[in-house]
Amino acid sequence: MPKTRQQKEQELSRLTGLLKDADFGVLTDFTGLSMVDLDNFRAKAREKGVQYTVVKTSLLDLAAKKVGFSGVNTVKQGKSYALAHGGKDEVSISKLVNDFAKQSEGRVNIYAGLINGEVVPAGMVVQLASLPSYEELMAKVVGSMNAPISNFVYSINYTMQSFYNVVKAIQESK
Repeated sequence: MPKTRQQKEQELSRLTGLLKDADFGVLTDFTGLSMVDLDNFRAKAREKGVQYTVVKTSLLDLAAKKVGFSGVNTVKQGKSYALAHGGKDEVSISKLVNDFAKQSEGRVNIYAGLINGEVVPAGMVVQLASLPSYEELMAKVVGSMNAPISNFVYSINYTMQSFYNVVKAIQESK
């Protein structure tokens, strides 16, 4: 059943608001994707606070023009498009969508990224996906802070262990 003009206007205003308010997001195109695959990815994305919404191309182009995004031209491409938005940061959402695209065997492709009100090319989204996550970076920082303390404790313990080994060797030789 086709949508009425009022429903399309509501969808356009919702999509325009979403593009304005989204600090970061990833626009993907897909062909031949089954509903099972789409539902599985949506469930995985929801766990990370990301929404994956299929959007109509003509409404997406109109919303992008209203917001002032240039470089979004999806009409007459013959593909379906979806927008992943939400999450904690650019890297986590990029990793999530990039992994989905890799697992889809070419059925899902990254079209563009939206970062702080700017459209960025798909290559930048892939570069963001290759960066370590926030948790990995924090683990490296903590490890770097812990290294000098661990080395100091090891050096103190090494002297005592060496003394103990010498005393034990003398005791066993007698």
